[in-house]
Amino acid sequence: MKRLSPLPRLQKAEASVLARLAVSLALFAALVTLYAFVLIRTHAVEAYAGFVAFLSGLALAILAIPLAILAMAVVWRTGRTGGVRAMFAVALALLLLAGPVYVAAANGFAAPLATIDVSTDLADPPRFDRARFDRGRSDLPVPGDIPASQAESQRTHYPDVRSLSLQLSPEEVSNLALGLVEDRKWRLLGPTSYPRGGPPRGRIEAVASTTILGLSEDVTIRIRPDGDGARVDMRSASRIGPSDFGSNAARIRSFLADLTTAANAAP
Repeated sequence: MKRLSPLPRLQKAEASVLARLAVSLALFAALVTLYAFVLIRTHAVEAYAGFVAFLSGLALAILAIPLAILAMAVVWRTGRTGGVRAMFAVALALLLLAGPVYVAAANGFAAPLATIDVSTDLADPPRFDRARFDRGRSDLPVPGDIPASQAESQRTHYPDVRSLSLQLSPEEVSNLALGLVEDRKWRLLGPTSYPRGGPPRGRIEAVASTTILGLSEDVTIRIRPDGDGARVDMRSASRIGPSDFGSNAARIRSFLADLTTAANAAP
């Protein structure tokens, strides 16, 4: 009886090296980003070092996306395995970038990447007096006058950030502003310049925190007489750079909107 020859063994498709590299890069990006996030939130390292590590993780995630797309193209053309790995790398990288992209989109993609200091008064910006004693060694110097180029950039990208005029006395407005600062749980720097029930003697200086990373940003609020009412100017500046993802402008918009609401509701 003639023996049947065994069926030929199917060759196993070779795995894509690019897909493996893309997954490895995306996983490493996730590790760096999440580790930096924990270090920043727990204040285990200086904010600047943690922020640089966080941005490095995001940069790795960005690099993983084109690498994974290239891997998928190779898999499609050569029949190698690894398509699922490449898609996982893209999904993971996009997940890591979703938070920063959402914040940037919410605060306006048009904002310049170098924006870390925003003021309602560009010609005579409110000063920071106490912030210089609160910033750390690795923090940026406290900003002073606003250069013409920076002022022009802000007018282009944040045209709605401007002084607020209210038909209340400076004393009333200052107390309302102080109440909003306390409601937001911003950390006041030193004794407040606006004691409740007393005349204004300067500015309100406080330290706010960004929503996601909890990075410290300095705020100063100046209230001056303006005819029968008061004029409010506000400045918000990051302690590290190179970008604030629009957080300073968003903080000023939100605060002045709430201050307007509180002033309209005042008896």
